Amino acid sequence: MDPNTLVGKDINRYTITRYIASGSFGNVFEARNKKTNEYCALKIPIISETRNSQTSLLEEAKIYKDISNPEKGIAEMKITCSKDVKMIVMDLLGPSLESMLSKYKKFGLKTVICLAIKMLEVIKYIHSCGYIHRDLKPDNFVVGHNNTSKLYCIDFGLAKKYIKRNGQHIPFSDHRKFCGTVRYASIAAHKMCEQSRKDDLEAIGYILVYLFKGKLPWQNLKHKDKRERYKIVGDRKESITEEELTEGMPKEFLVYLKYTRNLDFDEKPHYSSLIRMFRKLYESRNYRNDKLEWQ
Repeated sequence: MDPNTLVGKDINRYTITRYIASGSFGNVFEARNKKTNEYCALKIPIISETRNSQTSLLEEAKIYKDISNPEKGIAEMKITCSKDVKMIVMDLLGPSLESMLSKYKKFGLKTVICLAIKMLEVIKYIHSCGYIHRDLKPDNFVVGHNNTSKLYCIDFGLAKKYIKRNGQHIPFSDHRKFCGTVRYASIAAHKMCEQSRKDDLEAIGYILVYLFKGKLPWQNLKHKDKRERYKIVGDRKESITEEELTEGMPKEFLVYLKYTRNLDFDEKPHYSSLIRMFRKLYESRNYRNDKLEWQ
C-alpha cells in the first residue's frame, strides 16, 4: 500500500499531514494533533504485515522508553492506539543527513568533523544504556525540527541489548542472520557474526567517509541474489585498506577506522578519546564558527 494514501486521513486525535519515510517495520508520517495543533511524528506498522510489524514496533517502543532523552539525541515517544493498531508518537524532527546530502552531494570537512563528534556523543549515550543500534546510516541521523545544529539518532527497530540481565556481555556467535544496511554494515555483520559496540562505531566510520566523498567504493556492486551481494560487498570492505578508504581525508579518519575495525568483540570503546581527537582536528583547522552546511 502506498503510504501517501494516508496523507489527509485522521487517526484518533491526529491528522496525517505528510509522509516522511519508511523505517524498520513501519512508515513514519508528520501529523497534527487536532486538539493542540502541535505537530509530531507517527510511526505506523506496515499494513500488510500488521501483526508482525506491530510486535516489532512495540519492542522498538520499549527501547525508546528506556533511552528517550532529547538532550542526548533521542526523541521522546509514547504509544497510541487506533482500531487495535498501536503506533509510536514521537517528537517531530527535521530532515535526515541522507536527504540533505541529496541536495549538497557531499559535505565540507568542517561539517563532517562536527557530525563525527555529534554521532559519537549520541552512540556513547545509547551504548551507556545497554543497547546497540545495528542499523546506523545517514537516514537514521536527523537534525532537530527547530534546531538544525542538534543531531538525533532514530529508528531502533533493529536495536538490541548487548548487556544481559546478569550484567554480562552477550556472547560471540558467527551463526547470525545479516542485520543492518549493506552499505554501512561492519565487516563482522557481513560474516553473519553477532554485533557489539564496535560494529556501530565501524558503521559511523563508513558514514563519515560517505558524507565527505559522496560515495563508498562498494556502492555499485550488484548481484541478483541478496545473500551473494552481501558477501561481495563484505569481501570488498575487507579487502580495501583504511588508507585507501580515507584517502584525501585528514589522518584522524584513518586512525578512527583502524581503531574501530580492530576493537575486540566485547571491548569498551574509548569514546571520549575519539571525540577529543576530532575536536582537536576541528580546532587545528581554525574554523571560525560552528555553523554546518545547511545553517
